[in-house]
Amino acid sequence: MIYNRKKVLFIILFLLVMLVPSNVSSATQPANKRIAILPFQVHSGGDAMPIQKQIAFQLASGLTESGYVDLVNEETFKGLIEGKRSDDRLAVLVGEQTEAGFVILGSITNLGEMSSMDVGVINVKNGSRHSIFVQGSDLDTLILRVKNDILQKILTEQRIAEVRLEGNLRIEDEVIYNVLKSTQGKLFSKEDISSDIKSIYKIGFFRDVTVSVTDTGDGKVITFKLEELPLITAVDIEGSEKVSKDDIEGLITVKEKQIFNLSKVQSDIASIKTFYKNAGYLNAQVEYRQEEQEKGLRIVYGIKENRKLTIKEIVFEGNRAYASKELKAIMESSEEGLLHFFTDSGAFDEARLKQDANKLTVFYMNNGYINAAVGEPEITNDDEWIYVKITISEGKQFRVGNVEITGDTLTTQRSDLLARLEITNKDYFDREAVVKDIDILTEACKQEGYAYATVLPRTLSKDAEQKIDVAYNIEKGNLVYINRISITGNAKTKDKVIRRELESVEGELYDSDKIRTSYANLSKLRYFGEVNFQTEKGSAENLMDIDVNVSEKPTGMVSVGAGYSGTENLVFMGKLSQENFLGNGQTLSLTAYLGSETTNYKLSFTEPWLFDMPLWSEFEVWNMERQYDSYSVDTNGFRTTLGYPLFERVKGYVGYTLKNNTIYDLESSASSYIRRQEGSLTSSGVTLTLSRDTTNDNFSPSEGSRNSLSLDYTGTIFQGDASFTKYTANSKWFFGLPFDNVLGLYGRIGYIQANEGREIPVYDRFYLGGLDSIRGLRDVGPYEGNDPIGGETMMCFTAEVIFPVLKDAGLKGVLFFDTGNAWNSGYDPGDMRKTAGVGVRWYSPIGPLRLEWGFILDRKETDPGGRWEFTLGMLM
Repeated sequence: MIYNRKKVLFIILFLLVMLVPSNVSSATQPANKRIAILPFQVHSGGDAMPIQKQIAFQLASGLTESGYVDLVNEETFKGLIEGKRSDDRLAVLVGEQTEAGFVILGSITNLGEMSSMDVGVINVKNGSRHSIFVQGSDLDTLILRVKNDILQKILTEQRIAEVRLEGNLRIEDEVIYNVLKSTQGKLFSKEDISSDIKSIYKIGFFRDVTVSVTDTGDGKVITFKLEELPLITAVDIEGSEKVSKDDIEGLITVKEKQIFNLSKVQSDIASIKTFYKNAGYLNAQVEYRQEEQEKGLRIVYGIKENRKLTIKEIVFEGNRAYASKELKAIMESSEEGLLHFFTDSGAFDEARLKQDANKLTVFYMNNGYINAAVGEPEITNDDEWIYVKITISEGKQFRVGNVEITGDTLTTQRSDLLARLEITNKDYFDREAVVKDIDILTEACKQEGYAYATVLPRTLSKDAEQKIDVAYNIEKGNLVYINRISITGNAKTKDKVIRRELESVEGELYDSDKIRTSYANLSKLRYFGEVNFQTEKGSAENLMDIDVNVSEKPTGMVSVGAGYSGTENLVFMGKLSQENFLGNGQTLSLTAYLGSETTNYKLSFTEPWLFDMPLWSEFEVWNMERQYDSYSVDTNGFRTTLGYPLFERVKGYVGYTLKNNTIYDLESSASSYIRRQEGSLTSSGVTLTLSRDTTNDNFSPSEGSRNSLSLDYTGTIFQGDASFTKYTANSKWFFGLPFDNVLGLYGRIGYIQANEGREIPVYDRFYLGGLDSIRGLRDVGPYEGNDPIGGETMMCFTAEVIFPVLKDAGLKGVLFFDTGNAWNSGYDPGDMRKTAGVGVRWYSPIGPLRLEWGFILDRKETDPGGRWEFTLGMLM
């Protein structure tokens, strides 16, 4: 019997201990306060009963919800108050009869939209009164305020007198106080304490939180006892042998001098695993351990990489129309091949596989399978390989049915618009073609001024015929005019320099072609790193504002360099230039070129808009000395050129040149032709040029052409010692190829004839060879003795492919074939020298650089096998 009683007592004590929270200790709670509420007196013009009931109900509910109040049922004292006026003596009587500790009574007065409540809290034991007065427009708010004041008065022992923090050494008190619900002056609440503990844990800096509550004469003192998480003193990685440790460190968010946070560590582990998975290490294992140190914790991420896996097999399920081989060719992901050491074959990338699934979906959609569904790749692996399975539901293939254009009409005939559409050239329905057709029709609207036009495609599927009809509905809207063109971003470049390149002007009809041309014009200036055209609706539906935003880049260049040239051997160069001089779009340039055979100084100034007209002008002065094998030439000159646009992309140029040439230091081996020209000779003449340029870039075009015809007329009416007429024609064509490659085809032909019976100066005749004509050869053309004397006729052609080597750095490679020759008279296509070769081109910080090797295909006895060609600071 004694044994059983002890057993029962033990069980009871155990249950009591289990019911008390382990991290909260508190003094024994006193019994609830017993309260009676007398009906409130209502001073209002309306019915008082509803207001009385509302006050009684809300006040009673609010007090009992606190958990510290027991309410006396009104029925128990109804007889005591019936027919009597509520006052303090009646309240004490009710309290004594009902054994209530406190009795609440009061009145409410309505004055217009405002109400006031006068409330008394009567202490039955000593008859003392605590008065409460509140005023406002909302009755619910007034009752809430009264309820709070009542609780504060009668539950003095439940008020929080102080909240203390212990154990937080590194974390400021304010950080913790800011998350607590339990604050000084509020009523104590177990729910608030529980919430506070959770909030402190959420801060993430504490390992343990316990709470103790002490009763004092002023109320309750709450003490939060805190144990901070340790500080991290070191973070290390072990086991990363095949993957760069730097890459893994970039994924880790846990750092030294941070407080240990387990969730951050677990997040880092997940990031490392994902990184390894994407790198093909699907079986990689990542764990962590923590080592206690004197001042904190050392965190170590331990990695077991295991074998890198590659894709062994990609299989398709459900494909009938297309063989697996065709589908694999569409994907970037592939199975491991024999050359996987040199290629990317078999490499695993989950994100890339998902993109491949999207590509396959697009492929089916663009080939008439409008209901095709390509599932997400199913990836499995073992210790050696990765296996990928892609499930496909093809559905039926649909042909293109009737194609029509509906809705608004344009100036362009619908038959012409239909002829432009891509879908009309397709046998099977092609979703991508429909998207392109929307752009084509929208662009056609914009070209006619309908800037806000919309084109909505409608498709009608005919399952029985397996055809899809397509209708493009045009809603062109109103004609739109350009309201305002604003220029932003130009701190240096003047507005007029930008505006004169714009094809569109304020007040004219919107034209998308002009916008594109304007963009191309500004880009070709090379004053700006970025050019953006932003359009938005103007003050009316038929008006549009255009904001041309530019990002300027440095246009000045100071360069000093040295190099080796195939012609000059050791070369020293210096250049000072400004392509946007004073923000006016002008170019000022001073160049010095010092070689073993040539010394050249040149000062030039270019004004593209002389007198604010599209009148291009250039002024040059130069001095050049050139040493040849048997003589030397010294040249001083001046040239001025004016150019004006005659038609779209066609310009005419008129130039005047005055120069003085002196032939001196003749060797005894010099030819008679050169000896006859010894001494000074003045040339004065004009040059007429007609050119057409449709290229997309001034320096490195990838499409378009440059064609020119030129006539030099020297002497006669222009005086001077020389008199001749020189005709030249140049043509360059550029074609874009896949993968950013460019095909260039160039041709040049020339003819010179003497006037007034005078001999053509040797330095004005045609010479071929070098970077600009036949690479790998020098002085191609007629000779007299050992001296090249140039030709009176000339013809040469070039074909080259330019390809990117380091795209971001602007480094390009080139493969070329050159052919040409110069003759004393006539043209002989059967007598053309030939070279081929390879080279690099780079728009370097100190100017354009070319380094190319020309191999002579029709080598003669006196020719070398080939020759390096080098230049720096000349346009490509």
